[in-house]
Amino acid sequence: MLTDDSIERLNSLDDQALMQLDWKNLTCLNGRLLELHAEGRLGNATLAKLPRKPILCIDQIERIDDAVIEASFTFPANPADWPYAADEALEMLFQDQLDQLVGFWGARKAEGIGRALSSGVCQLERSLDYSAGKTLYYRLEKKKWVTNKTTGTGTAIFDARILDQDGQLMLETKKVIVGILLPAEVDALRDKYGGRHGVAAPSTLESGLRIPIYDSGTQQLSAAAGTGISTVNTTQVITPDLWPLRYHFKADPVVPGNFGTHGMIALLKAVARTHFGLLDPVFKVMSAKKFSGMIFEDPKRIQFELIDIEQNEAGAVVAKQANLYLEHSDGRRMIDTPIYTMKHLTVAERTA
Repeated sequence: MLTDDSIERLNSLDDQALMQLDWKNLTCLNGRLLELHAEGRLGNATLAKLPRKPILCIDQIERIDDAVIEASFTFPANPADWPYAADEALEMLFQDQLDQLVGFWGARKAEGIGRALSSGVCQLERSLDYSAGKTLYYRLEKKKWVTNKTTGTGTAIFDARILDQDGQLMLETKKVIVGILLPAEVDALRDKYGGRHGVAAPSTLESGLRIPIYDSGTQQLSAAAGTGISTVNTTQVITPDLWPLRYHFKADPVVPGNFGTHGMIALLKAVARTHFGLLDPVFKVMSAKKFSGMIFEDPKRIQFELIDIEQNEAGAVVAKQANLYLEHSDGRRMIDTPIYTMKHLTVAERTA
């Protein structure tokens, strides 16, 4: 099969020529190749796929090899072409791109389906700039690839950063861990949790999108002694109509794990405003994140839970732990343990 090491050369090829390339051995990939991968047209119809736009926010991969991934994304020159609501906080959307890149790297090493497993410290150093025409750069360095000798798949571990077009660090995440699962393993989970409803295919690119969060009026709070809060709980109904399922992933719909994280951050922001007096809280840091299950498209609900919330000496509001549970519509838990957990989730007042 053909290989090619030039973005310019790739941009000159039509789809038929691009599909003849050995994408697993290219050292760079243009945007159209990434779109073909998301559509399952690179021999990966039953294997790992990138999400489709607008969840995919990667224009091209300038370098990918055994040690490094370098990629970029430029916001549309016309603000009207940006599909998300202008005031939406999207740090977790861009964190998701880091997971996608690690999963894409792993899918070149082993036949299977990528799923984000965990990450270490994730810290926002500077607010992401969503201005028209601005470019973000993704820089990832491999720490380890662990082969599963039983299944032939494996787990990829990378440190990752997002930089602005001036090279300034914006967001950094340590130890992004993505596992490659056998298709049969994902199928078994779908059979167990009823994830075989399917979703409507996207017809046109939507606009004014907001990442779904908890449903209004479902919040319950338990105050702790002093000024802290012991727990906050709220729920969100999941149906096959939820818009992220149309784009993540084709023929394998699942709510992005980082969208669940976004919902948890939104809940902590609401608590910070209402109970701790922050006027405009923004995400700052979490010390760890773990995904041990998936949110398929079957009708159900999820429960968000924040534990031990306090305001520190610097004025930031910190939840010692955050959990996400799968529930039946009547509130019975599908699994006793949370499928997502986060440690020391922190929001702080926005600064100029």
